[in-house]
Amino acid sequence: MSRARNESAGVALLGGAAACCVGVVVALAAWLAVAGFAPFWPTSVVEVSLRDGAVVLGERVAQFDDAQVLRTSEIERIGGAYRRLRPDDIVSTALPRDVLAIELADGRRLFARDAGDAAALLAAAGAIESDVVERVAPNALGFGSRCMLFVKRVARFVAGAPDTSNISGGVLPALIGTLTLVLLMSVLAMPLGVATAMFLHQRRGAYARALRSAIDMLAGMPAILYGVLGLGLFVHGLGARVDAWFFADRLPVPTFGSGGLLWAAATLALLTLPVVVVSVERGLAGIPASLREGSLALGATREETMWRLLLPLARPAILGGFALAIARAAGSVAPLMLVGVVKLAPALPFDAHFPYFHPSAQFMHLGFSVYDASMASPDALRGVPRAYACAALLVLIVLTLNLSALVLRNRLRARQRMLEPA
Repeated sequence: MSRARNESAGVALLGGAAACCVGVVVALAAWLAVAGFAPFWPTSVVEVSLRDGAVVLGERVAQFDDAQVLRTSEIERIGGAYRRLRPDDIVSTALPRDVLAIELADGRRLFARDAGDAAALLAAAGAIESDVVERVAPNALGFGSRCMLFVKRVARFVAGAPDTSNISGGVLPALIGTLTLVLLMSVLAMPLGVATAMFLHQRRGAYARALRSAIDMLAGMPAILYGVLGLGLFVHGLGARVDAWFFADRLPVPTFGSGGLLWAAATLALLTLPVVVVSVERGLAGIPASLREGSLALGATREETMWRLLLPLARPAILGGFALAIARAAGSVAPLMLVGVVKLAPALPFDAHFPYFHPSAQFMHLGFSVYDASMASPDALRGVPRAYACAALLVLIVLTLNLSALVLRNRLRARQRMLEPA
């Protein structure tokens, strides 16, 4: 009886730990979503009258015990018009319904009381009407209008291009770069990982043990070392040779001899290879031995048994390895900083010109955008929320790809159980 109680307690403890892990993941995703996308919600514009007779229009972006910070009209540059107002300097605060908030293509924001003031501010900022991407009276908006404006801003963030400062605008190049990198990494890593797992499953001996030890060592290497390996092996090694063989007329300007999408994908393929090998090898080892022995007894060779029986049955493990590879590759930013990721690359790796896909192109990545916005942004009050938004989008992509792979894996696993002996 005590043994049964201990087993029940162990199961309950493991279930509670799993529930805590799921709760932490959900809470983290929710916190990132709120922190990242809250700035897209329309903010009211306040009119502050000061004791010296001045009147200030702007958005309240921070509130402290002894002061509040307003973002006023950015005439000269983005992030150059913050004002810190102390309570003793404020006479009154109002929310005029007719005030206009204008956003320019370069991310600057202007605030005016009427159309005449707006025209004067545009002229002072050196902008014209075509530079205006949004003109709205936020104080006069109802809840439904605010929701529609919020959706439009989020859509512009996801589907738009960044500005030159990369602290405003959209993240479409980074989104496309991340997805392309993950898919290209999968194309490189999955076949090699599956083939290596098949070899280790079938072979025994000193060579197989040495290969398995090498894979274990690769799994324990810091991610930045893969960046150094990719820089030396792919960029300066293989890339330089490719340029000498096929692009000699363009030298000394490198084509494949500099960081790019292909070498970044190859570096991440090496990074995720141990995860794929271990997952697939465990899947092959978990297939009932009776199926393998029955296939051999019916006259099939080892190769035929592997390709036509064991490998299809191991598809759940292959998809599990794919999901784990995506999770590790998407969060590994340090290697990419050495092999091709850049702060700003508005051009996508796809275009309408032959060969339509350019693997040597430099690219943007959501993970690097998080680092750049949080650590290197000239405007922290914009950069930190942008980092949260990029992180939330990256988490959403990883969760979507992982859940798709896990759902498909569970369906294949249900079919596999039907083949198991009773």
